[in-house]
Amino acid sequence: MAKYIIRFQANPAAWPIDPAAVLALWEGVIEAGTAGIADGTFSEISFTSGIAGYAIVEAASKEAAIAATTPFFPLFTQDIEEATPWTEATAAILSGARAAAGQ
Repeated sequence: MAKYIIRFQANPAAWPIDPAAVLALWEGVIEAGTAGIADGTFSEISFTSGIAGYAIVEAASKEAAIAATTPFFPLFTQDIEEATPWTEATAAILSGARAAAGQ
């Protein structure tokens, strides 16, 4: 399973102006996020501000990570990146650096 880090940010153009409608959307988003954590869709969801944060999805493919985040669009924009584990990443980094150094 690959690990995908999803950075998300609220999309102001998709949100209503009426505070009661904003509250209703937040309640739905929080309910959906809580359900996603409970059922294992997301291994973590954290906020970095009141309108942005990140989630972690462990999935077999990026397509699965995209599917997990699709229900939150257009309320939130998302950037999805695959994370490479330390051991694999450092081996590749050192290999490339050694090749550049002629070793």
